Amino acid sequence: MYTQYSLPVIHPAFELLKRSAKILHFIAAAAISMAALHQLQAHGGNKLLCGTLFIIALDIFILVFFTGEILTETTRLNIIFRLIESIVLLGVSLILLKDGHIFPGILNFIASLGYFLLMHREVRVIKQENVDIKPTGISLPNLLKDGEISWDEIKNIVPKYHSIIIETIRNKKMEFDLRKNLQINELEEIDSFCKQHLVR
Repeated sequence: MYTQYSLPVIHPAFELLKRSAKILHFIAAAAISMAALHQLQAHGGNKLLCGTLFIIALDIFILVFFTGEILTETTRLNIIFRLIESIVLLGVSLILLKDGHIFPGILNFIASLGYFLLMHREVRVIKQENVDIKPTGISLPNLLKDGEISWDEIKNIVPKYHSIIIETIRNKKMEFDLRKNLQINELEEIDSFCKQHLVR
């Protein structure tokens, strides 16, 4: 019998993040386009910067409209573009703040920070998300930081062929669908391991 079980799961928040990729890229491209227009219309605006911003925005729009399902299937491509978007939005915010446009500058800075955090999260999504069942408790995947629940906090665990249900003593119930169905022997081993640790 193993001393730890790692079950690859489908996490709803991560799946939502993948499905939202196009919308998030579109918003970034729109914000970069508006910054380019601002440079174009501004007195003494930098035309080279304006052209560069338009090219970056155009690249992102092409990614959104002409790549089909690649964005939802290729996490690494999302990460590259998310990094570009966060750096460009940071640059846009600094330009706006320098030109005295405080509110739009702060909004672009917040957007840059948000896209950087999304990129950080997407880097973690590359690694398969697992529910880890260990002698010390259960590790659960989470968007910002993986959660840890000790056995003292767990009321019940029900492993199934296609999912796992975890219920805490505070009556919080979590169910995760498994990426791969368990075999009969795996299910029995996990069930036995959990019952052994749930005994107080």
